[in-house]
Amino acid sequence: MSSSNFGSIPCRHLSAVATDDEDDHILPTRHSSKLPPSVCPPSLLRSEVESLFDAPIGSLIAYEPLDNKQLRSVEEEIEHAYYQSDAIVQRVEYLMRGLNAQVSSESYVNKCVEKGQMIIGDKDMGSALSRQECFRVMIDLMKRMSEEGEAFIEMRTRVRSQLEGVAEDSSDSSSSDSSSDEENDDIDEKTVKEFTQYTDERMRSAGFTSSESASLTSSTSDEDAIDDEDFKIDPDDYQFGAAPGVTVHMYDLLLDSLACLCKEQYSSNGPSDIDLIEVLKGLSPPEFARDILDEILNTHWMDGGDIGLGSAADASNALNKIAQGIGIGAGTGAGTLAHYTAMNFDVRTCPTPMTFNAVIRVAAEFDHKAHASMVQEAEILSGSVVATSKEDEKNLKMEQDRLRDITIDTAFSSYTRMKHTAAMTLRSIKSSTKNATSRSALKRQAKMLETGKPSKRSQEIISGRNSATYNYLIQTVKKCLPASISRGNVSFGLYHKACVQEGVMDESLVKTMMALGGYDPDLSGSDATAPPVSNGPLFDQFMQQELGNGAKLALENGRQRRHDRNYKMRRHVEWDDTY
Repeated sequence: MSSSNFGSIPCRHLSAVATDDEDDHILPTRHSSKLPPSVCPPSLLRSEVESLFDAPIGSLIAYEPLDNKQLRSVEEEIEHAYYQSDAIVQRVEYLMRGLNAQVSSESYVNKCVEKGQMIIGDKDMGSALSRQECFRVMIDLMKRMSEEGEAFIEMRTRVRSQLEGVAEDSSDSSSSDSSSDEENDDIDEKTVKEFTQYTDERMRSAGFTSSESASLTSSTSDEDAIDDEDFKIDPDDYQFGAAPGVTVHMYDLLLDSLACLCKEQYSSNGPSDIDLIEVLKGLSPPEFARDILDEILNTHWMDGGDIGLGSAADASNALNKIAQGIGIGAGTGAGTLAHYTAMNFDVRTCPTPMTFNAVIRVAAEFDHKAHASMVQEAEILSGSVVATSKEDEKNLKMEQDRLRDITIDTAFSSYTRMKHTAAMTLRSIKSSTKNATSRSALKRQAKMLETGKPSKRSQEIISGRNSATYNYLIQTVKKCLPASISRGNVSFGLYHKACVQEGVMDESLVKTMMALGGYDPDLSGSDATAPPVSNGPLFDQFMQQELGNGAKLALENGRQRRHDRNYKMRRHVEWDDTY
């Protein structure tokens, strides 16, 4: 074939294409997967959302059996679910980004658009949905996608059971025909029943329990007993991984929206167009966020992710084997780095730093006292409570204490689960160590993944936690605990672990710690002053020595001690310290 047919476009034209505007492109210069994710413009949100909700359940992710009516293998079923859901997943993520941008001006998507990490068209056009409607639609979209995944699984189970039944019937009929031809022995069902009854009578007369009563007795006596053997899961329940449709990116955007709304809802001049009490229907924001985190980790677990509890190095801890991951990626836990590097778990269902930090941020922004008072006022306005009495004031105090405990539990349980989710630790290992492929290097990284430390004697901690994690934790402690020695001890422990052991010290963390002691975050001076808010003499002394001269000097001292060695590489994105 002559070169004139394909050589009419010189290389300089392709380079010129790369510098032209996007609308003037002649040929694409980058793969679509490398382009910034697109965001649904405000003017299209309502129509796009309505078109999704109008579709019948099961039509968005449809299961299609093979034409030859053969069973797919496990790998083929996983691949089929992935590609069947790919189009609708990208569409829903596109919508979720648009909804997240409309919920708050400080949302993650808006920050990405400003940085050029995402693109949106007609941003200045008015939205057809209010902010509260956008957040409600985000919740409804997640429910709808979960229903689509469940419908897909149900259809797959039915099809496979029918195909397996046909295969078994054909094999049974062929085997029975062959046996009848060879042996010419037709066993009557009535004869078998009579023989069983005769045997049971002989056993009872001899003082033994019959087979039927023995099985019945064992089932009733062991109903509440705890079996010491390992719990066995039916392979049909997990061999194909998590249900298709829902991704961690969708969950992350929902949690980010909730955190932004919490910041506005419980501020002194909160917005009048947002009512989280009405949208969440009885659940407090920390409870709602914790439930979402449970769903994310369960999905990651179904796809083989290790969310084990306790220290992986302690073999005597019975909790270690509870949640080490099942499914196609089973065995991707501590010590098996090869499985992780092969990416046997689905990236769509792998948690991110934003996943955990957004939950902790919700706890940090939540005001348990204000929320309890808002709920009581809503009950009075609705007529369910006529007037407040002493009993109502007592119940209000109890509800405030309950919400405070829930907030603390949500923050610190997320903090702990972030440490024991092996994919988060692996993310830190990959970003903080050299990309070596030798056997010794892989063994060393696998040991780091197992123990969470670079070496046995090292005090450094390797995990997926970053400065935002400790920043929001200290804010939660400040909001939920009064000024006291206990608050000082807890905060000092978190700050020391963040700076010395994790190496994630940054400006936002230092200013949060200064606010705990009552310092002005913009304080700068040569003479260190005692903290205005006392949290115990030892804590006050530490604050005066380390932070009494302002954040700028504290950061300079921290850099000299390498307390900021990991603060950027562990962020969700390097250019933003929110997550």
